[in-house]
Order: sequence, then C-alpha cells, then structure tokens
Amino acid sequence: MFRKKIFIVFVGIVLLLSGCSESDGYSTSTVGDTEEIAVKKAPIIEVAPSNWYIRVVAEDISRALKTESAQLGELESNNATEKHTLKALAPFGGAYLDVVFTNPDGVDAGEYKVNFHTYQEYVEDRWAFTVKTDDDNETITLYWRGLYVLDPYQDEQGRERYKEYRSMTNPLLKHMKLVDTATGTEYPAVVGGIVQKYSFELINSKAREFEWVVTVDEVNIPKPVASRSASRIVLTKEEIVERKVDVTQRRAEQFDLSKPPMFIEQK
Repeated sequence: MFRKKIFIVFVGIVLLLSGCSESDGYSTSTVGDTEEIAVKKAPIIEVAPSNWYIRVVAEDISRALKTESAQLGELESNNATEKHTLKALAPFGGAYLDVVFTNPDGVDAGEYKVNFHTYQEYVEDRWAFTVKTDDDNETITLYWRGLYVLDPYQDEQGRERYKEYRSMTNPLLKHMKLVDTATGTEYPAVVGGIVQKYSFELINSKAREFEWVVTVDEVNIPKPVASRSASRIVLTKEEIVERKVDVTQRRAEQFDLSKPPMFIEQK
C-alpha cells in the first residue's frame, strides 16, 4: 500500500510538471522546432557580387563546333587583370571556332581566353571579345550559362582560393548586355529570368567583334535594335542548314570550270 501511494504521488508530480511546460508554450523542444522551421522557410536574398565570372559560349550548329572556355569577370583583387587574364592557344586543325579577348588593357598585346577586371562599385565595365572561325560564311550562336558567384577563402598554405556556385537569379544579371559592334545591336543577358541567345551571320568575314557590358542601371531593352538587318536574333537548326546549302550552291555557281581563271596583275 505504501509503495502504491508513492507511485501515485510520483505520477501526479510528473503530470503537473508536464502540464506547466505545455501551458506556457516555451519548452526547449517547442522552441527548437519553431526556430528550425523558421530557418528553413526564410527567403534567400541574393545580392550583386563583387567576385564573379561568366562563360561565353559560341556554337556553329551546322558544323557541330562549339567553344565554351572563354571567361570574363570581376574580382576585388587589385591585380585581377595581371594575375587572372590567361593567354589563348592557337586553334588546332583546319576547322575551328573560338572566342578570344584581343589586346585587353593591363596585359601584353595578344589573344586571351580569360579576362578579369578589378571590381569597382557603381562603375560601368566592358569586355571586348572576338568570335573567329575558319569559314567566312557561317551562322554562329552566342549564349552564356548564367552567373558564377565566387566566394574567396584561403587554403591551408595561405593561398587565395575561390568557391563558386552558379546563379540564374542574381540581380547583377539584370545589369548585363551584349553589344554587337558590327551592327550596333544591343541584347540583354536575361529576359524574364531566361538566359538569351544571339545568332548572327558571318558574311565574307571570319571574325566578329562584340562587347560584354555591365551597366550601372538595369538594362531596359524591350526589343533588340540594330543599325543593319544583317543579324538574325534566333535561327532554328533547319534554317541554319538551309542557309548552309544556299551558300554552298552559290559558291558552286560562281566557280565555272568552263571558263579559264583570270588573274589581275599587281602593279
């Protein structure tokens, strides 16, 4: 009987303490669960980075050629250009497609595959680059793979390293545009959160000059504006193949074996 009374008293104390804990709503487990849920639901707000880069991709669909090794970007480092601007190699083989930065400021004259600038807040920045190929009658498509945000850190040896992640929603993308210097066309990097593509024709030329621009204000280009109608904004694969056939046919018509070749003497 005595043991039974002790057991009843013990159970009553436990129930009493449990009731107090639930009534005040501030037990350790309840607060922990609430905080965990709040963290998971908290929105992640991206800010424009001061360390970043993008990859410029050029593709010739009709010949199955693509290059995606060209990089441009900004770093907070004072010697970003000298330290992180890397030279380009000469094309291998007969058929090629390449994107290079020609004679960038701050380094020796030449062609480069990677070009970084020192970050400056509230200042417009520009990168001039060239798309070049071996065929002077091709349709090339330019595009990019979003923004790669760099997080600097030092490794165990004290060397500067960067962790990176790709973002399609960073606000800096709204400040980027492509400029076709041959036609005056300006094209936004993103429209409605979608990375844009730009197709153009190389007519009697094996190279085309462009600029990548980071603006102070957001880019507001409702429709691409070109001074000439030589560029097409988007071409399907079928259209590209048809144009390739037309070019080949025109070349065959111009080369008439029934007539002897004529040479103009240079004086």
